[in-house]
Amino acid sequence: MASTSGRAPRAPPRLGWKGARDAPRFDGDHAPPAEDPTRVTEIPEHLLKRSKERRSAIGGDDSPADADAPTGEAVVAAPAAAAVPAAAAAALEVAPEPPKPPRPEVAAALSRKKIPLWAMPVLAALPLWAYVYQRTLEPPPAAENDPFVLGEAVYTGCQSCHGVDGGGISAPALDNVLVQWPDYRDQIMWIKLGSEQWYEISGEKVYGANDTPTSNSPMPGWGDALTDEQIAEVVLYERTAFGGLDPTSEEYLALVEVAEGTKTLEDIGLGELSIAAGIDEASLAAG
Repeated sequence: MASTSGRAPRAPPRLGWKGARDAPRFDGDHAPPAEDPTRVTEIPEHLLKRSKERRSAIGGDDSPADADAPTGEAVVAAPAAAAVPAAAAAALEVAPEPPKPPRPEVAAALSRKKIPLWAMPVLAALPLWAYVYQRTLEPPPAAENDPFVLGEAVYTGCQSCHGVDGGGISAPALDNVLVQWPDYRDQIMWIKLGSEQWYEISGEKVYGANDTPTSNSPMPGWGDALTDEQIAEVVLYERTAFGGLDPTSEEYLALVEVAEGTKTLEDIGLGELSIAAGIDEASLAAG
C-alpha cells in the first residue's frame, strides 16, 4: 500500500535470532539505544564446560570440569582476557622466606678464630714432644757400631783376669772402678801403658787413686795391640757395665767422642793421677 504523505515506505526491522516478537521497533529517525554493559547473556553449556577446563589447566583449579552451571543458566559476560593475569600470577612460585638470623652464641662461635694464636707454637712442638716421650718409654736397641757394644767385644780379652762379670780373678775387680779411677783419662793411660811401664815412670807400685797394692800378676800394656778408639770403647764398657756410669753424663759422652774418632787422646789430655805420676803428654800420641 502506497504512502499518501510523500515519504518513502518504512523498511521492516531486522529481526534477531530470538525472533520478531522480541526485536525492538524503531522508526527511521531514532538510533537504537546504547548496549547495556550489565546485560545478562545466556551461554551454551558446552562453552561453559570448555572455559572451565581451560581455567583449570591454566590456574591449577582442582574443581572438576563437569561442575558447570546448568544448561541455560544466565551468567554475566566478562572479558576473557581478565582471567589470564590472575591465573598467571597464581602459577608463580612463592618466594622463599629469608633465613632467620642465628642465635647470639652461635654467631659468636662462628666469628671466633678457629685456632688461638697462643696455641700455634704448642701445636708445632707436639711432634717433637711425642718423639722425646716415646724414646723415654723404652731404651733404643743398641746398634752394632755402638761404642758400648764394641767395648763389650774388646773386653773379652780381659775376662781371663778380671772375670766375665768384672768380679776379678787374678786382677782387681772392676765393680769399684769409678772409685779406683775417678778420672777416665787416667784409666785410659793405665790400659795403654800397662802396670810395668806405669810403675817405671811413677816409681810406685800402686793401683789407682787409693794407693791400692797391685797383684802379683802384672797387666800388659795394650797400646800396641789396640787403637785409641778401642781403648776408649773398653773403658766405656767397664765403667758403665761394672761401675754404673750414667749414659747421660759428660764423661760418657766424652768417651763416645774418642771411641768414634771425633776426638783424640791428645784432645782430652791427661788426668790428675797421670800428671802426678810424671807421665809425659807424648804418651798420648797414637801408637
